[in-house]
Amino acid sequence: MFKRLIFDHWVMIFPVVAFVTAACVYGSFAYFGIRMKRSQVDRLANLPFNEEIPTRHETVLK
Repeated sequence: MFKRLIFDHWVMIFPVVAFVTAACVYGSFAYFGIRMKRSQVDRLANLPFNEEIPTRHETVLK
């Protein structure tokens, strides 16, 4: 009975390690995002994400 109890607590290390890993990844993204230079923020803010590029099907039909 005690072997199962110890084993159950040992298995709990996997979710804890996964949580710590995910927290480190998201924390590093936030850290580098906050520490980003203003010139790089302005450059990324002006990227043309909404520019419509015609598909090949639309260019063939015209």
